[in-house]
Amino acid sequence: MKYGSLAGAAALALVLGLIQPAAAQNNYGPGASDKEVKIGSTGPYSGPVSAASTVTKSFAAYFDMVNAERGGVNGRKITVITADDAYSPPRTVEQTRKLVEQDGVLFLADSVGTPTQLAVRQYLNDRKVPQLFPATGAAPLFDAQKSPWTVGFAPSNFTEGQLVGKNVAATMPGAKVAVLYQNDDLGKDFLRGAKETLGNGVTIVSEQSYEVTDPTIDSQIASLQSTGANVLLAFATQKAAAQTIRRTAEIGWKPKIFIPSIVSSISQVLQPAGLENSKGVFTATYIKDPTSPHWADDPGVKEFIAWVKKYDTAVDVRDSFAASGGYMVGLLTEIILKAAGNELTRDNIMKQATSLQNVALPMLLPGITINTAPNDRRAIKQMQFEYFDGQNWVLTGDIVSD
Repeated sequence: MKYGSLAGAAALALVLGLIQPAAAQNNYGPGASDKEVKIGSTGPYSGPVSAASTVTKSFAAYFDMVNAERGGVNGRKITVITADDAYSPPRTVEQTRKLVEQDGVLFLADSVGTPTQLAVRQYLNDRKVPQLFPATGAAPLFDAQKSPWTVGFAPSNFTEGQLVGKNVAATMPGAKVAVLYQNDDLGKDFLRGAKETLGNGVTIVSEQSYEVTDPTIDSQIASLQSTGANVLLAFATQKAAAQTIRRTAEIGWKPKIFIPSIVSSISQVLQPAGLENSKGVFTATYIKDPTSPHWADDPGVKEFIAWVKKYDTAVDVRDSFAASGGYMVGLLTEIILKAAGNELTRDNIMKQATSLQNVALPMLLPGITINTAPNDRRAIKQMQFEYFDGQNWVLTGDIVSD
């Protein structure tokens, strides 16, 4: 079977060498047949965090490529049915029920949002529908005991918060820290993690929350500046993160700013904030910056850029959501479907999704691999810090883990 490139082929071969395909006899669950597999995904095509819809769009575009170039997976067309939930939990519940009960998808994958995915977690688990790799780091989605039909992807928000706290404590002992956080599970998980690891004389001098529907965060930034803090942890989503970077520059405040990996998109966050204003901003990551000169000759990056130009043309290649969400989760989902063979049941999809060992996807940083187990639903547990130099993200320090 033609796979597309040596980088992609290596990733696929590695996993298929570790996961044994199912028996030859066909066995189908809802949404699967001899000719087709239906997958559902929800995302914020509209609403306050519509920038994150890149994840959902890119996930669907990945399987456009799989169908066009490889004839699907194991001879079956992959139909991705996406739905707009506007980042509204009630809307997510409605759309998810439709995908399961009316569209009859085999499973859901790469759906976006912390409050939205938490809202449907119980519904999907009660009905034993796999909830694979939701685009959120909400801690409950990594709980194998309470969410046996859910598998996470990126490091949890809590874990990333811990890593940020450790970094600040190690690099800026005695720092005065101000925190802006989104007033929901996303922001609170980041903050809770950071508080566990801030030490070495580092103190939080002020915490300010905001609602995702707030038009600006100007008043919060003014309040945080008045504390004299020299570190600002902005545990925010796209719009508020961009506003934070821009506003601190406008008022002449120059703290060391940390933003979450989920808002590290150059095109969606740093450009709206102003590239000059974004110089020196820090984040943690697990993916390669596709436009950085550092990766110019990297086969996996070349393959990704070629895919964007051909299949995901509405996306800016500098948008990290395309790589971290849609593209890599698409590849991982393809690997799981391939390994599932002709036993396309929800039970077997979960078996394959919780048996991933040392999977090195082409857009992951070298040294970072994907590992899952029945009792471990944290697919990625490693990250590396990076700072923005005005044009690209520049890696710094070593790979860190939880």
